[in-house]
Amino acid sequence: MADWHLPNRIERQYARAMSDLFGQLNARLKGIDDPHEIVRRIKRFAEYPQFQRHVESIARVMTTQVNNSISSTWRASARRAGRGNEIYLGIMRDLRTAEIGDSFFNTVYANAEHIKTFPFDIAQELNDFIQAETIKGRRASSIAEELIAKHERISESRIRLIARTEVSKTQTALTRARAENLGLDWYVWRTSEDSRVRSAHAHMANVLVRWRDAPMPEAMAPAAPDNSGIPRRYHAGEIFNCRCYPEPVVSVDFLTFPMRVHQSGSIRKMTKANFESLGS
Repeated sequence: MADWHLPNRIERQYARAMSDLFGQLNARLKGIDDPHEIVRRIKRFAEYPQFQRHVESIARVMTTQVNNSISSTWRASARRAGRGNEIYLGIMRDLRTAEIGDSFFNTVYANAEHIKTFPFDIAQELNDFIQAETIKGRRASSIAEELIAKHERISESRIRLIARTEVSKTQTALTRARAENLGLDWYVWRTSEDSRVRSAHAHMANVLVRWRDAPMPEAMAPAAPDNSGIPRRYHAGEIFNCRCYPEPVVSVDFLTFPMRVHQSGSIRKMTKANFESLGS
């Protein structure tokens, strides 16, 4: 069976590249005793053309790595389908002609834009902190010292979250683009299968999902602490801090029935005949 799980090194390298970039900003903040100047420099850093170009490069490298990895998995799926098979020919033709070009560049752009807004989000959070501490009567130099340390902590935490989220979203976006181009309408929701999987996603594990019918995992899962908030529709890997991923159904013959199938907001177990009766 083809392994659709991405290697962890992609997320690590993406996070390291962002850490190196924002490490340059942290170095520029050392020794500043005016908290408002710290916030101004964070915003100014995000506006530099060099920063913008570096961000786009980081996003492009990550997206390329993800695409290369899942392209290898598509080839493995094609081999399993068998040479001469229509599925095999379609996958290999798609890989040769790079039909997902638009999706690739749209994904790079979306990733880059997310990182570009990152400093402004932190600046706003730090500005709120300055106001709250000033009301308490603290000296500016004291606030500035804590602000720099706070910026470093927030940056590292957000970088890890962004890396995990954006790599997963990229995999889902590129997998979906290629699957739909090949006329493959379904995927199996896969999880990382460990104790950190949120209960709503554990409930989706190994469920067949149609690309045009995104589920609302939180609405369907049994009540649990991590299922709070307003339910929303999304596919495997598309929500923050999600390590799930879609495994395209290249051939129904590769599946082991009965299987749980999502349809219009509910999940029910189906036989192969039941599933095939749903059509495309």
